[in-house]
Amino acid sequence: MLFPAGATFMPHVFGLIANHASLKLMPVYLAFFFILLLVMMSKTEKLCHNK
Repeated sequence: MLFPAGATFMPHVFGLIANHASLKLMPVYLAFFFILLLVMMSKTEKLCHNK
């Protein structure tokens, strides 16, 4: 069973980052997870296509 850890914890993680650094990091934060999403989708498609 998968847990929605990203939806649960990521806003709090960014809140901690923003408190210690700056809110200006939000575009970098979002871009990182968007790229991660694309990479994981690609890997999933390749894995499912081979079966």
